[in-house]
Amino acid sequence: MTNLFKPYRGYLRLAASDFLSNYATTLASTTIQLWLLNSLFIGFQQSSHYLSLYLTLTAISELVAGLFSGALAEHVGIFRTTVAACLARMIAGLCIIAIVSVSFSTPSANKLLLFWCVCILVMVTTACDTFYFPAITSFVNRVTKNDDLINVLSLLRFTSLMGTLVGPAVAGFASSKYLYIPILFTETIALAGIIIFIYFIYKHAVRTGIYTSDVADENPEYSQGFLATWARGMATFVKNQTYRTLAPFAILEAIASTGISFAGVLLFSMVLHSAEGYGWYLSAMSLGYALSYLIAPKVSSKMSFSMLLALSHILVTLSIIGLALAPNAIAAAVFGFLFAFFQGVVNPPFQTVFIHAVDDNLVGQVMSVFISVVAAIGAVSYPLWDYAYSHMTIPSLHAESGIIVIAALIHFILVLICIFDKRLRSIKAE
Repeated sequence: MTNLFKPYRGYLRLAASDFLSNYATTLASTTIQLWLLNSLFIGFQQSSHYLSLYLTLTAISELVAGLFSGALAEHVGIFRTTVAACLARMIAGLCIIAIVSVSFSTPSANKLLLFWCVCILVMVTTACDTFYFPAITSFVNRVTKNDDLINVLSLLRFTSLMGTLVGPAVAGFASSKYLYIPILFTETIALAGIIIFIYFIYKHAVRTGIYTSDVADENPEYSQGFLATWARGMATFVKNQTYRTLAPFAILEAIASTGISFAGVLLFSMVLHSAEGYGWYLSAMSLGYALSYLIAPKVSSKMSFSMLLALSHILVTLSIIGLALAPNAIAAAVFGFLFAFFQGVVNPPFQTVFIHAVDDNLVGQVMSVFISVVAAIGAVSYPLWDYAYSHMTIPSLHAESGIIVIAALIHFILVLICIFDKRLRSIKAE
């Protein structure tokens, strides 16, 4: 596997930067959600509504940023976009720390005002993350041979997901001790490290001639203007046959994922009463994704894309049902691991199909449009999940578990699509 790094040593630094990025993102996200439920709004009967509102606003931010992030990154420059996103995340993160500090030092402070301030700042950090991903995706695509792309994607996803494994675990433990402020400071340190790594990656690539300049500098098509670049990426996304075939999977998985995200934190806070367990649950999911990404290339070479997709969703459905019925935090973490493992094994082949379905120069734009579509679905789904949660009355089943069961049924629908949609059989992850 180390041979993957020989054409470009910067992959080592890129892997490290992705680790820090995912650590910073998941640590901050987990810490803030636990702070809202277990500190700021503790005892509030309407806390689930505020959680839904918080998640909806982050999804809206991802939607707006996703519409333009890929095209803007290509037009302005990937290096500049990446560094700017990290700097903005640092500033917003420090402001969030200040607000959390006020909530503890001034108990009489207006909780709703603090909530709205945090929501605005989290929308900024979410937008920054949305700009970061297409830029990195486009960069990796340019310096990787087509034959090696699935292996490189799997390797980078593995190292980056190590960050999502550590981040939630640290956040859950620190939150159980009410150490919100000290742990959020590690996000700032991680972001500073990302900027340093990205700088050396860029300089090494330019010096060795691997990455001579950004597309906007050398391709006349990109000099025609940002809006033209964005419109070309949007049109490609809409017209592409492969994207249309896989659209139901992206849409339904996005709906199911928002339900699991919404109900998961409530399950641990309201039913299992374990903030630390929620951190371990998220870490277990990250570990499942990481391990599945490592074996994804080998698995995808053993079976067809459609068969892999069907098998994945069958096992995901069973894992989600197990999560919904888990009697304690440990069992929930185990089922969370299984859910992530079975879902993640299809992610690199899925992403490879998406990348190979369009021209190399449009990868960043089209991926950003895909992110925005998923975010739009999330923005609509969170209020609907909250409504279902508030009105769900199933005997012997908590409302939180009921939401997760519905998410499992959505994945079962995807199994049926795999079985009956003949167009999937013509798609290959190569």
